[in-house]
Amino acid sequence: MQRLDYRQALVASLGMVLGLVVFVAVERFVVPRYHFVTFADDSIPFIPWSWCVYVLFFPFVVSASAYASAEDFRLFKSAALLAFVAGLVCFMLLTETVPRPDPGLIGNLFLRQRISRLWGLDLPTNGFPSLHVAMTCLACRMLWRTRAKWLAAATGALICLSTLTIKQHTLIDVAGGALLALLCGGWVAKWRTTVGVRGNA
Repeated sequence: MQRLDYRQALVASLGMVLGLVVFVAVERFVVPRYHFVTFADDSIPFIPWSWCVYVLFFPFVVSASAYASAEDFRLFKSAALLAFVAGLVCFMLLTETVPRPDPGLIGNLFLRQRISRLWGLDLPTNGFPSLHVAMTCLACRMLWRTRAKWLAAATGALICLSTLTIKQHTLIDVAGGALLALLCGGWVAKWRTTVGVRGNA
C-alpha cells in the first residue's frame, strides 16, 4: 500500500491557495466579452445541493497528492502549473461571462448562504477553460497507477459534472478544461521522458 506523503499534501494545499488568490485577483481585472452557453447548457438543471460535490475538489486534489508516488506528484506539479498559466492566458483573451441563477430562489438556507458566498468570491468570469475540471483531471491522472484509480475517476467525474449543475461552467468550459489537462499532462510526461533519455545517454 502506498504510504501517505503529507509533505506532498502540504505543497498541493499551498499551491491551491496561491492559485486561488491569483485566480480571484485576475477576475477583478477582466471584462467579459463572450458567452459560451449552448442550448444543451440550458437543458442542464441547476441543482443547489451539488455544491457539496463541487467543493470536494479541494480535499480531492490534496488527498490525491498525498497518496500519489513522488514521480507522479512531480508530473502533476509541472502539468498543473502549465495548465494554470495557460488558463490565465485564455482568461485574458477569451473573457467569458457565465450566467448564473438568482441564489435567492434556493429554498435551503444553508445552501443559499454557501452558494451566495461562493459567487460573491468567484465572479461569473474566467470560465474557459475550467481550471476546476483541468486540475481534477490531472489529479485523477496522478492516481491512475494506484489501486484507487477507479474511485478517483468516479469522484473526479462527479466533481466535473457538478461544475455544470451548480452553474459554475458551461459544457464548452468543461471540455476545454479536460482538453487542457490532456495536453499539459501529456506534454509534461513526454518532456520528462525525453529529458530522462538524454540524461542516460
